[in-house]
Amino acid sequence: MRPTKKCKLLYPWQIFYIAVAYLAILLPGTGKAQDIGSLGTQKPFAITGGVQLRGVYYTSTGIPADRSPYSYIFSGSPTISIYGLSIPFNFSISEQQRSFRQPFNQFGISPHYKWITVHLGYRSVTFSPYTLAGYTMFGAGVELNPGKFRFGFMYGKLASATTLDTTTQSLVPFSFSRKAYAARIGVGTDRTYFDISYLKAQDDDASVPYKTYDSSLDITPAANTVIGVSTRISLFKKFFIQGNVAGSIYTRDINSPITLDSFNNNLFKLAKKFAIVNASSDFNTAADAAVGYKTRNWGLKLQYNRIDPNFQSMGAYFFNNDLESYSIAPNFRAFKNKLRFTGSIGFQHDNVKGQKQATSSKTIGNANLSVDFTSHLGLDVNYTNFSNNQQPKTIRFADSLKIAQTTQNLSFTPRYIFTNTKVSHTIIASASFMKLNDYNNYFAQNAVSRNINFSQYFINYTYGIIASQLSLSFNVSSTKMEAAGTTDNNNGGTLSITKSLFKSTLSLNGSAGYFFDARDDGNSNIVNLSGNITYTFFKRHNLNLLLYYTNNKPKNITTVLPGFTETRVELGYGYNF
Repeated sequence: MRPTKKCKLLYPWQIFYIAVAYLAILLPGTGKAQDIGSLGTQKPFAITGGVQLRGVYYTSTGIPADRSPYSYIFSGSPTISIYGLSIPFNFSISEQQRSFRQPFNQFGISPHYKWITVHLGYRSVTFSPYTLAGYTMFGAGVELNPGKFRFGFMYGKLASATTLDTTTQSLVPFSFSRKAYAARIGVGTDRTYFDISYLKAQDDDASVPYKTYDSSLDITPAANTVIGVSTRISLFKKFFIQGNVAGSIYTRDINSPITLDSFNNNLFKLAKKFAIVNASSDFNTAADAAVGYKTRNWGLKLQYNRIDPNFQSMGAYFFNNDLESYSIAPNFRAFKNKLRFTGSIGFQHDNVKGQKQATSSKTIGNANLSVDFTSHLGLDVNYTNFSNNQQPKTIRFADSLKIAQTTQNLSFTPRYIFTNTKVSHTIIASASFMKLNDYNNYFAQNAVSRNINFSQYFINYTYGIIASQLSLSFNVSSTKMEAAGTTDNNNGGTLSITKSLFKSTLSLNGSAGYFFDARDDGNSNIVNLSGNITYTFFKRHNLNLLLYYTNNKPKNITTVLPGFTETRVELGYGYNF
């Protein structure tokens, strides 16, 4: 009697990949049902992009190694096209991911056909700046844009529950499984539109089976509901008005025993119909608006932003909240585009609800001027200013807590570019200055200056022989930083050469740099060497060898780390579809 083979169960991630493969096969039939007439002009199957396998050797002396001596990386970003249907995806595999169950950290596709886009797997989708705003979600969704109708929907997981570390028996970092769905509906085009978006997300407190985690972490399952409106109106091809506004109900503990049933407020009663609301809930708003006018030679834009303290959306990574700002940004060009200017000045403050003891105000300005004196010679000038002032709001507080600072940056960058059929000359120089003025009076007469002065100069010259495919480059730089009780000077240069051979199938690149660093506590010499060889064969295949070496030799320095060397060698093979 022949032994019976055991049935091997599939992991969820394996089922997902099989489903994606079947989807890639079935989608052409869907496209065919939608537009039969266009299929004859499309290739049945095509694949673009490429894959690369790299092996890395690393060694260092004098400092702890920040990576393993031998490593590998296998990565790719192919795009499959089936009868005009594009299915892009990417992957990365390395020895550092062996502890993961799946070989791909994140895998997702967004196939689209005409006005239909389907999202599967790990996707970053944006419906508005304040609802679903590019947060990576593992799930599924669809976007439909037939004509001026705009619709989108996503459902999936924003975060996975913490798993127990079997080596340390700890739950760090702690997190619940967080699921969400988001929707957008609107009408219009990229120039003129009106959208309403919605996000609802919630932690699953039952997703973590370990109930003995440290209560000092103060982490509780949360929920979030956000409603937003986005609009833009374009008139006469020159004038536009745009804005975004959103309201967010963020509940920090969905299991809070304290309810607000006795709170007599119509808005609160309405919110309870579609959001989890209790004593840990907080409601905040965010808004921005802009008005602009642009012609061929000049334009002007007025911008306003306001974000309440503690405004959060689980569909966005970060908000710089508790601020209100105003800005104006003019631009113009003249003399047949030989003179160009862009700039802006803005005023910003926090404490928008008057809840802090002090209010910080900031003035932010920048200006960029470009001039082309001839077809070869030009100059770029850039200036930025940032000032920060803090004033008492509700009570008088110590002078040591006051803030008054101004940071200014100024740079001049002349450039000369000359090219003909034989040679090319490119000269770019720069002089940059940064100054931080600290006006705080911390310790009366014994105040220590915290002013910082920074200056940098460099000039780069590149000479190219077009017929020989040879390029030589030389760079010299000088940097100086002065602060209270310390001075740091860094001077040096780099020589680079690039050469192509055998009808550009072989590319050679090398550089050598030497820098001398002088500090109050001693000096050091730094040598950097690098080389790169790339060989392309059979048009689609390429081999790449990279060598990088650095050597830092300090002299008479006792307050910093000793000298060190680092060497990295990479050998790679790539294939382009």
